[in-house]
Amino acid sequence: MNLNMNLSHFTLNPQFTNRLALAACIAAAVLICMTFTYSVWQWHSDWIISHQNDALLPVVANINSSDDMTASIPGEHIFGKSINKLGQMPISNLQMRVTGIVKVSEQSSLISKAYISLSGQQSKIYQIGDNLPYGVKVIDITTDAVILENGSQLEKLPLPREKLKFKPGKTKEPS
Repeated sequence: MNLNMNLSHFTLNPQFTNRLALAACIAAAVLICMTFTYSVWQWHSDWIISHQNDALLPVVANINSSDDMTASIPGEHIFGKSINKLGQMPISNLQMRVTGIVKVSEQSSLISKAYISLSGQQSKIYQIGDNLPYGVKVIDITTDAVILENGSQLEKLPLPREKLKFKPGKTKEPS
């Protein structure tokens, strides 16, 4: 076996390197053309959006309607009015207990979950629209209660809150 290697096998063919350089230049030119085309297309889309017909823009309240709104402010409640009266809703006497609530913002209330234990069993996860045993349906989940529809009556299943008990602190004797 001949261990002597000829260095001519390791030299690159000049014609091959020229072709490789030409291919790299063509690829770079194609990439630059594609980037330019995409930029022009994006600019054109943005230009169309910013120069839409004024008739399509939302109408701002005119002076007369703003005067009416201003005049109605003194008669309104400062914090708004509650649509449903949760405080006046009866508390459910079913054998159910809320063990936890995961409340998501008001816009996506369908994502909110409630952990409810039935007859002392392990808690299961329920969301708005789920049916529970005894023909009960979850109507709403608030931060401190689950609103149930029991037959045709709405009932509240509150989240039990334990009161905190504080130990008396040690007092320092004056020195």
